[in-house]
Amino acid sequence: MNTLKSLEGKTSLVTGSSRGIGRGIVLKLAELGSNCVVNYAHDKSESSAEKVLAEVEKLGAGALLVKADVSKKNEVQALFKTALDKFGKIDILVNNAGIYASKPGTPSFELDEDDFDRVMDVNVKGVFLCTQEAVKQMIEKKIKGSIINTSSIAGLDISLAGAHYGASKAAVISLTKTWAVELGKYGINVNSVAPGPVETDLLENMPKGRLQQMKDATPMREFAEPKDIAEAVAFFALNRIVTGQTLVVDGGRIRH
Repeated sequence: MNTLKSLEGKTSLVTGSSRGIGRGIVLKLAELGSNCVVNYAHDKSESSAEKVLAEVEKLGAGALLVKADVSKKNEVQALFKTALDKFGKIDILVNNAGIYASKPGTPSFELDEDDFDRVMDVNVKGVFLCTQEAVKQMIEKKIKGSIINTSSIAGLDISLAGAHYGASKAAVISLTKTWAVELGKYGINVNSVAPGPVETDLLENMPKGRLQQMKDATPMREFAEPKDIAEAVAFFALNRIVTGQTLVVDGGRIRH
C-alpha cells in the first residue's frame, strides 16, 4: 500500500490500541500521516500504551494517550472531549476495543450471565457509544469521516469462543451495514474488518495442537499478523466510496 503521507492533517482515534491488532492499526495510520489517539482501558495496559504513544511520536505524527472504558458512556464522552480539545476533530474512528470469552467453548445454555453481559458491553455497546460520539462531531463539523469496526469471522460463522462472542461480532457487522445507510448522506463511510486468528498474545495461550489444527484448516497455512489487519483498516480509511462492507482477513478460512 502507498506509504506516502496520504492521511496527513487527519486525526484517528483507535480504541483498544495498547497492543496487538490495535497497536498495529495505530502505527499504520501514523505512518500514513494521521495524528493518533491511543486508547487503553485498564492500569495494567498503561505501560504498553505509553510505548505505542512513543512509537507514534517517533513516526512524526501527533499523539495523545487516553484511558477510557468504552463500555461506559461517561468515559467515552471524556475520551472524545480530550481528543477534540487536543486535535479539534476526529476524522477516523476505529472501533477496535473488544474482549474474548472468559471461558471459550462454553455451551450457550451454560453461559454465566455476567460473562454474557461483559462481552456484549464492550464488543457491542462500546462500538455503539464511540460511534455516537464520533458521528456527532463529524456531522457538526461537516467532516467526511470514516468509521471502521473490528469484527471477526466469528460473526460470520460458528464461534469456537462461544455463542455470545459470535453474536457480539455479528452485531458489529449488522451495525456497520445500518450506519453505512444512515450516514452516507453526510459523506461518512462505515465498514468493518473481520479477522481470523491473528498472531497476538491470545494465540500464545492456546494448545499447540489446536493451533496446528487451525492452521491446517486455513488455505494459506498461516495466520494473519496485526499489520495485515492494519492494512485492511487503512484501505477503508483511504477510500471514500466503499461503505457498508466487511473485509474478511483470515487466510481463506471461511468463504464470505
